[in-house]
Amino acid sequence: MKALGIGVSTSVGIGGDPINGSSFKDILQLFERDDDTDAVVMIGEIGGPQEAEAAIWARDNMRKPLIAYIAGLSAPKGRRMGHAGAIISAFGESAQEKVEILKEAGVVIVPTPASFGEVVADTLARTKKAA
Repeated sequence: MKALGIGVSTSVGIGGDPINGSSFKDILQLFERDDDTDAVVMIGEIGGPQEAEAAIWARDNMRKPLIAYIAGLSAPKGRRMGHAGAIISAFGESAQEKVEILKEAGVVIVPTPASFGEVVADTLARTKKAA
C-alpha cells in the first residue's frame, strides 16, 4: 500500500481466540470516529462470528468503507489452524461462508493478500468520487 501512496493511521491486533479484550466492532467504532482514517481494513479468519457481526454493524453504522480479507479459504471443515479460535465447525464459520456474509453486508473483499493495495486504492478512489 505504501507504494501506492496509501498510509496506515493505526493497526490493531485483537487476536483470534473466542474471548478478546476488544471486538472487531469495538475497534470499528473507534476508526469511524478517527478523522485520520479514510477506510478500514479488517483481516479475519475461519471460526467464530466476530467478522460477520462487525460487518453487520458497519453496514448499519459506518460511513467509511470497510475492506476485509478472510484467511483460510483452502481450509477443510473441522481442520484446526493453529490456535483455539481457528476451527471451522458451524454455519457461517468457513472462510467462504464469511466472505459471502461480508459481501452481503457491503464489505469490499480482498481476494488475496497480494491484492490489498490495489483493492484499498480502488475503494478509496470510488469513495472520493462519490463524495
